[in-house]
Amino acid sequence: MSPISAFPSASLPGALNSGRAAIAAGNQQLNQDAVQIANPGNENLTNPLVDSSQSLLLAQAGAAVIRTSNEMLGTLLDVLA
Repeated sequence: MSPISAFPSASLPGALNSGRAAIAAGNQQLNQDAVQIANPGNENLTNPLVDSSQSLLLAQAGAAVIRTSNEMLGTLLDVLA
C-alpha cells in the first residue's frame, strides 16, 4: 500500500482554495450586478438579474466544494485513525 502524502501536489489547487475562489468570484459578480440594478438610468434589468442568479449558484457551488472537502478529510481521518 502506498503512503498518503501530507503535502498536496503543487500543480493542482486545493479544494479549499478552489471553493474560496468560486465564492469570491460569485461575490464580486454579485456586487457588479447590484450596481447595475441600482442604477436608475438602467432600463434593461434582465441581464443583471440573470447574472445575479448565476452568481448565487457559483457561490453555492464554492461552498459545496468546501463542505465536501471537509467531509472527505473527516472520513480520511476516521479511516486512518
